[in-house]
Amino acid sequence: MSRLREVLDDVAAEAPAVDLADWAIAGSRRRRRTRMAAGSAAVMGLVVLAGVALGVFPGTGPLPADKTVVTAETGTIPDLPSRGVGPLSHAHRTFCLIGGPIPADCRNGEWRVVTRSGETYHLPQALGTKSTKSGPTFYPLAISRDGRIIAYYSRSAKTFTVRDLASGTEQAAPVAIAEAELGGNARLELSDDGRYLAFTGYPSRKEDGLIIDMRARTTMPLPVGWDPRSIDDTTVTLARYGRYGQKPGIWVMPLAGGGSPIAVGEAYTRFSALAPDGASVAALRRGQSLDSQDDTISVLDARTGKVKKTATMRGLPKGSRTLTLGAWLNTAEVTLATVPSDHWKENRQITYAVNVETGQVRRLVVYHPQSAMHLVIPGAAAAL
Repeated sequence: MSRLREVLDDVAAEAPAVDLADWAIAGSRRRRRTRMAAGSAAVMGLVVLAGVALGVFPGTGPLPADKTVVTAETGTIPDLPSRGVGPLSHAHRTFCLIGGPIPADCRNGEWRVVTRSGETYHLPQALGTKSTKSGPTFYPLAISRDGRIIAYYSRSAKTFTVRDLASGTEQAAPVAIAEAELGGNARLELSDDGRYLAFTGYPSRKEDGLIIDMRARTTMPLPVGWDPRSIDDTTVTLARYGRYGQKPGIWVMPLAGGGSPIAVGEAYTRFSALAPDGASVAALRRGQSLDSQDDTISVLDARTGKVKKTATMRGLPKGSRTLTLGAWLNTAEVTLATVPSDHWKENRQITYAVNVETGQVRRLVVYHPQSAMHLVIPGAAAAL
């Protein structure tokens, strides 16, 4: 992946990969709360990491496997309406000053969103990209798992804003966040109901991030150097990737405070959501370079960091490059985001399900953004 990332860094202002696929079958919130309550004493509040629901969204049928998401973006693209917008399929940044196909009605570095029914809208309310003397700033965007709520850095509010797409209601965070605090590639996670945000300027590593309770209008620090993988109604799940002299680790931190990070093996570089058992995390090991992974998948004990099982992945097309793991579809399958090549013009991102018992993979969804490195889907989290 190094060639792909190097060139994309040049043409798209040095963006690291955005996590492109945290697809998961979402159980009901009641069942999830029951599991969390039952396991909280044993695992210090560990919960299932949020990802986007692959099974049944509210009010829809199941999303078919092997689905290709292609949007016909032609002519003039309207701005996001004030209300009445359906659930989102994905969002992506557009770039107008690079080689290759340029999207219709391009606005350089800006976000546009695409609904599950195929409508495309500019999102002028949200900052997307800005060039500065110290380098580019990429402003984050997050989408709830059901696609009905978004969070972004607001041009007018100068902080993060949560927006309900159907009703159009917006709520700004209770704390101002200067653009300078965002770093080069800030991270933002959104809870299912839009109540909680987890923000960090990682990998800038200069200040703590924030956990924001939009309802209670309170904040708490998110430890520096940790990347939020999801935020739930009781915990935030964090990962550390073993860069900048830090050791890899996982940490499911109660929103009420407390808990302890767990160190894992030096070779692990990508981590999944917490498994349905509330005690496991899938992980990928580093390959021959810092920006690659090998062909195995391991399941780690989230309480000790010890390896429970390892399998060799089977069924990925030749030339595929793995990006990150996501949430779990069931007790045996976890999602994997990939791109099918290391070509700098690659505009496909493919999500697979990986069976952690056998290593067998099966294709779920294909996206076609302008750049595979600037795509956000519901429940997504970054692969840094």
